[in-house]
Amino acid sequence: MDFNIDNQQKTLSGKASNLTLAEVLDYISKIPKLNISVSKNYMVGYKNCEQQFKMDYKICFHDFNDEIWLIKSTSSIRSDRLYGNEFFAQNIKIIDDKVTNIFVVIPDSVNDKEIQNKIAYSNKIHSNTYVSFIDDVFTFSQLRNKIIEHASENLTQGVSANILGNNAEETIAQLLNDHNNWLLWNDYKKNNKLVKSSTFRWFKNILSCIDFDNKKQTIQSISATKDIPKLSNGGYPKTDVSFTIYFEWQPNNKTVRYDKKTYSISIKNTYATTVTVHEGDISDVIIALNIPNDSLLADSLRQFQIFGSAKGLLENNPEAYKTISEQLPLYNEKLIEFFIFGVNSHLITDNIQIADIILYTNNFEAVKREKYINTYLSCYKSNGQFGTPFKWTYPSKKRGQKIQIKGFTNNKK
Repeated sequence: MDFNIDNQQKTLSGKASNLTLAEVLDYISKIPKLNISVSKNYMVGYKNCEQQFKMDYKICFHDFNDEIWLIKSTSSIRSDRLYGNEFFAQNIKIIDDKVTNIFVVIPDSVNDKEIQNKIAYSNKIHSNTYVSFIDDVFTFSQLRNKIIEHASENLTQGVSANILGNNAEETIAQLLNDHNNWLLWNDYKKNNKLVKSSTFRWFKNILSCIDFDNKKQTIQSISATKDIPKLSNGGYPKTDVSFTIYFEWQPNNKTVRYDKKTYSISIKNTYATTVTVHEGDISDVIIALNIPNDSLLADSLRQFQIFGSAKGLLENNPEAYKTISEQLPLYNEKLIEFFIFGVNSHLITDNIQIADIILYTNNFEAVKREKYINTYLSCYKSNGQFGTPFKWTYPSKKRGQKIQIKGFTNNKK
């Protein structure tokens, strides 16, 4: 009886995994400009023979001469299963020359043991001592990113960046609103067999960074949105996604209480080691740092905007360069608060526009503002200019009108 129940759970687990993957692929196929199509149940065979070699999904990249990626979904990384998939993959690549990649994928919500199995097999594939016809083993979220990245390669930089950026914001809002993630967070042991998610590890990372404790606080619901009001000048705020957690908790084993907390996230979706974190008139910085407008530092900063670079300022006004280098580092913490999170911006019209969390999607990491300030400063204070953890320049064709500030990401060279 227990054996039958276990088999039933495995069957249901597999169906839940396939349904989750189908939703991920359907969402990607509808992203404008990517020009891909997705179909189920790929089958192929040798001439005059049965179509005996199968994969779960076929992804066709129409902008790349109809290049094909094949996907095999599983809820468990087991050698016996993968050896069968290797056999299928080997023959498929012999028969169908349009197939360039074959991936095995698992839900992000599998347990840590399965994740370690996935990493181990991926490393094995890429080693010099093993021949594999499977090209990699991904989680659902890794597959999604890989597809979008490849499909965007031939697009202009602006269009590609817009797709990647919008997709990141939409993805974060969706994973926070995902009922499956709430169930897994509240009771993973009870729910993980039948409840699957393509984003649960990201979800855990975000909630863990705000010290939300699933042993003390039970999620009732989460409401997330990427519709953030614009700044007073019509520009975009630092916040990309805001979410409110509605939860219950029981302090000191007394009466259950219901509460809610709201947080705002600034999302950096980039593979670069630096990214623009601020662009505007130098007066915005002077106001945010509360520097007296008639001070030597304020005048020196205005001089920097005129020349547009540290080198230009040093060559044309060495005294202003010296003043900034000596005095501006005293404001480093406030610079991080302003440039990265939007704190003290005079353009703010709603507190939701000030970010509480910074989130990097490439090497996925979510960090709360208070912790990030100290970490960022200790890591990059010697990497920037003027003794600050930032690079100072100007936007293209706008020297003398605006400044542009670049910050460092968690991507390594």
